[in-house]
Amino acid sequence: MAEEAKKEKFKKLMFESGIKPRFLTRTFENFLIDTPGRKTAYTATKNYADNFSAYSANGDGLYIEGTFGTGKTHLAAAIAIQLMRDGHQVVFKTADDMLQDIKATFDYTGRQEKEALNEFKQCELLIIDDIGKEQATDWSTAQLYAIINDRYENQRPTIITTNFNEDELIMAESPKGTGSHRIKAIISRLHEVCTLVTMCWQDWRGTE
Repeated sequence: MAEEAKKEKFKKLMFESGIKPRFLTRTFENFLIDTPGRKTAYTATKNYADNFSAYSANGDGLYIEGTFGTGKTHLAAAIAIQLMRDGHQVVFKTADDMLQDIKATFDYTGRQEKEALNEFKQCELLIIDDIGKEQATDWSTAQLYAIINDRYENQRPTIITTNFNEDELIMAESPKGTGSHRIKAIISRLHEVCTLVTMCWQDWRGTE
């Protein structure tokens, strides 16, 4: 019965996480470790998942940056799946989907914007995938700052993945007329509490 209850809880956590069907099979077991760079990234992320309780206690996360098709989302999903199997609450969203969830509350009176924000602020682990790809506006950067700053102040861990280096991300997240102060503040907080994992090599999608 205990095993059945654990399986049911895992299913519930997976459903509530927002992780998309394509990534449900992206585990540590099927991540290809064929180069020193891929092995380093695997080791760093697997260590994080294996020792999540210690990292979480200090609000420590991961900042996974790199080029397209290098496995960043795969490893982020692998962390999420392992932790949910262990009973941890994870929210896994692209930056764009997260912002769309908040926007949807504007037209749906059954759920308030504060509730949507609290989902991202208060979950045990928040994974924001592909930050920098969403359309940056004054509103969107304000929401990102509010979520990440709240998690920073309350020592709740955050993992992000991005295809941009720091300078590129600042440019991508600096709406015209509003400047780069918010994204710089976001990056500063992430640098303080996140371990950097860099994944820069050939896009595996182009080699299949």
